[in-house]
This record gives sequence, structure tokens and C-alpha cells, in this order.
Amino acid sequence: MSDRKRQLLHLPVRPLLPCDLEASLQILSEAEFERLLTAVNGEASRRGKPEPTSPRKPNPPASIPSGKANAVRAAFKAGVKPSAIARQFGLSQAVIRDLLKSPD
Repeated sequence: MSDRKRQLLHLPVRPLLPCDLEASLQILSEAEFERLLTAVNGEASRRGKPEPTSPRKPNPPASIPSGKANAVRAAFKAGVKPSAIARQFGLSQAVIRDLLKSPD
């Protein structure tokens, strides 16, 4: 259906998103990307949604020396339970979990 027919029938013309949105975004120049980001943030605000943010990066484990971190990972790989590791190394179980989730 042509745009003229849509206008006569009062049907809205809807822009379509590309099938591969990620690849399409990589083609944009920095200026085009900034314009798009500004428009998306404005529309999110208009709709009452929080502005999009970048995905959360995992917090790095507490400042644990790399040798101690490697010993914790080795103990876990050897089958020691995280609670026992926490007790042995004097760390909280939350710190042990974060350490085991973090990349080597």
C-alpha cells in the first residue's frame, strides 16, 4: 500500500527496525549515534521509563591479592565448599562468590 493510500485511509506510517539492529548500529557515525541516543533517552523519559544505561559490569572482588585469589579458586576447583573456603581464608561468603564469578 502506498503512502498516499495510507494518508487517504488515515493509517499511520510506521518505520520498521532493521532485522539485524546490532549490525546497523555499528554502521552509524559517532554524530549519528549520539543523535540516536539522545532521541532514545528523550522517548524513554516521555514514556516514564528510566533512561537506558549500559549493562552492569560485575564488581571486581574486594582488594584480594592475586595469590590469595588463585588459592581460593584452586580450593574451589579441588571441591572445597565456598563456606569452608571463606572460613579458611577469613573472607565473607559474598566475597568468595564474587571472586569465583570474576574472570581469572
